Amino acid sequence: MRNKNTTKYVTILLLIIYLGSIAIFVKDKNTMNILIASICTVGTIILYFVHKKYTRLIDNNLYIVSALFVMISSLLGSCYGFYDINHYDDFLHLWSGLITVSIAFSIMTFFHSDNDLKKINKYFIIIYVFMFSMGVASLWEISEFLIDRFLGMNMQVGGLVDTMIDMIDALVGAIIMLPFIYKKLNLTNKKLTFK
Repeated sequence: MRNKNTTKYVTILLLIIYLGSIAIFVKDKNTMNILIASICTVGTIILYFVHKKYTRLIDNNLYIVSALFVMISSLLGSCYGFYDINHYDDFLHLWSGLITVSIAFSIMTFFHSDNDLKKINKYFIIIYVFMFSMGVASLWEISEFLIDRFLGMNMQVGGLVDTMIDMIDALVGAIIMLPFIYKKLNLTNKKLTFK
């Protein structure tokens, strides 16, 4: 019950922060920040309802970490200028490695029963979650490149160097998370989903 209340309170707090930020951005007539904060608001609401309907796919912990990541990366990073803080971007890419490994494992547990998961070679699962995480990181970097190329933005401030550092950060985050997944797979007498 406490976990359910935590997700509810986190969601309410995030929505208050987003709506308050939108009010500030409307007052300042900052259209781009209004758009970013609005997308964060809608995204958080959608994520909350998906979490409520598919708890096995997005459990309480993964929901909270993902919802906070959206706020910290998009609202604080883009709208309030936190990307100007040294290594803020590195921290977020490392965090994304942690999250995407967890998402990959949640997808496995969503489509397979605990008994089915026990029959799948655990090294295959480790390779799968690792490759999933690195695939998401590479798709993100490709997206940044395309946005910069075709919309004239400057998401890849440092060009190739920025891309490679971001990929290394995601790699480190994924590697940090792998032992936790491996431990989950070795707990044969307990449920394999994150709770």
